[in-house]
Amino acid sequence: MEREGFSRGEKASMIRTSFQVALLAFTLAVAAAAQATLTGEWAMSFTTPRGGRSEYTLYLTQEGPRLTGHLTSEYGETPVKGTVNGEEVKLAWSIMENGKPLDISVTATAKGDAINGTIKLGTVGEGPFTAERTGSQ
Repeated sequence: MEREGFSRGEKASMIRTSFQVALLAFTLAVAAAAQATLTGEWAMSFTTPRGGRSEYTLYLTQEGPRLTGHLTSEYGETPVKGTVNGEEVKLAWSIMENGKPLDISVTATAKGDAINGTIKLGTVGEGPFTAERTGSQ
């Protein structure tokens, strides 16, 4: 024998389940929107341990916690990779300095349209690092 409808208890249970699923979906959407992406173009600069200032344009793509991209200057283009965990950003790349590779790493904090922290230039030393979103994404 076929049933024609649901009991009052079954209907209430289905409504509760539907509400819980909708609430979970909304919560996940808000959490995803709250975690701003670092994808885009950034005006990046840092001061070397010897007091020199370097400026680059940094292009980043964020896929989950993974960052990939490149930086450009009058000297060319260099690939960059890194990670993001909440506000913590880590970037790394290598350049040739006097015929030898120089590994560069950044540990910074991202807040809004700014990334600020410290850059480590291999064994040369450390200096302040800043990047500001240019508006291009």
